[in-house]
Amino acid sequence: MRHQQEIQYIMHLLKCAVTDEIPQFPPEDLDWELIFNVAKKHKIVSTLYFGMVKFPQDMQKTIPHINDYIFSYQKNLVSDANRSFELERLKTAFSDNNIDYMLLKGSIIKHYYPDTSIRRMNDIDILFRGADFKTIDRIFKEFEYHILHKDAKDTAYIHPANRVIIEMQPHLIDIGYLKWYQYLENIWNKCNHSGNEYQMTLEDFYIYHIIHMAKHFINGGIGLTHVTDVYVMIQKFTGIDWDYVDAELSKLDLYQFNHTIKMLVEYWFDAVNSKDFSQKEIEIITFYILTGGAFGSTKQKEINSIVSRGDKSLSLRKKIFPDRTTMINYYGEFLNKHKCLLPYYWFRLNLTRLLHYNKDTKKNLTNISSITESEISTTEKIMKLCGLK
Repeated sequence: MRHQQEIQYIMHLLKCAVTDEIPQFPPEDLDWELIFNVAKKHKIVSTLYFGMVKFPQDMQKTIPHINDYIFSYQKNLVSDANRSFELERLKTAFSDNNIDYMLLKGSIIKHYYPDTSIRRMNDIDILFRGADFKTIDRIFKEFEYHILHKDAKDTAYIHPANRVIIEMQPHLIDIGYLKWYQYLENIWNKCNHSGNEYQMTLEDFYIYHIIHMAKHFINGGIGLTHVTDVYVMIQKFTGIDWDYVDAELSKLDLYQFNHTIKMLVEYWFDAVNSKDFSQKEIEIITFYILTGGAFGSTKQKEINSIVSRGDKSLSLRKKIFPDRTTMINYYGEFLNKHKCLLPYYWFRLNLTRLLHYNKDTKKNLTNISSITESEISTTEKIMKLCGLK
């Protein structure tokens, strides 16, 4: 695989950032420009700095873009402090209104990193029950938040002063992923709680993380942060019942996906070769993750959609009339309960596309038209390796 040296060094710096390990001096011919571009694409610039800061001062100064790494680190420190401040006052408001809530994703996993600011976050994800969105809107309005976006699944709020984004959601995953949705709907009954604040067990948090990763993997790709989280959890979740985790993931048809991700973690961070995957298979999965960036790409999402339908080529008809699962994920639970309205929502979707035709739409259509049979074939192989097809 091209740029193997740079890829290995990125993983080395990530490991040094989240452990006590001191980084080895880089090879003289290391392409730092490539490393910086990958870091930007995966939004891990500040994370890599926590590895670089362990170099001697004179060595740090020789790293290209070192000031960008430092600025990103400083910016993330401020953002982490702002998020913590906002979260504490929101917790009080939720309790005052008797709203049960649960912190998700980065808000929990960051506390298992050596420093909470190492784990970069775009927003704070919060699951809630015991209130409707009118009540939630009122609380955030009282704290001077603005609505960033609102749809059938969740609402995101942004504070205009510190730019903290909070995403409130009544469900852990889109209802279109029915098997995973039904499993996660019972999560409240498995949690520990203190007052209105609920927290998953280590086992259920890990299972939810794998479900969430699988959803992103199917929808276009996952980023290096997702995989680094798995490495941190494996290292730090002491006392976790892995037999329970494996059994539950098997029920969800995600045992193989988890096995594949854990293999990548061992290969990337500890240079352990897999007995179950060839070097070529490891390389194509690595390439899939690295090229997608932090949240995958629009083009890859379209390719994945083709593969999930079992098609061998792009179907314009299926693009115009997406499958029911895709439509339910987009428009929410209402459409799941009233499937007879699917033709109306197809009409609504395509009317919206026509009325909002812009540069992004044109770019998306260009991506779709550039899909090759080779890309479809490779993606199909990746999905099979990951147990997602």
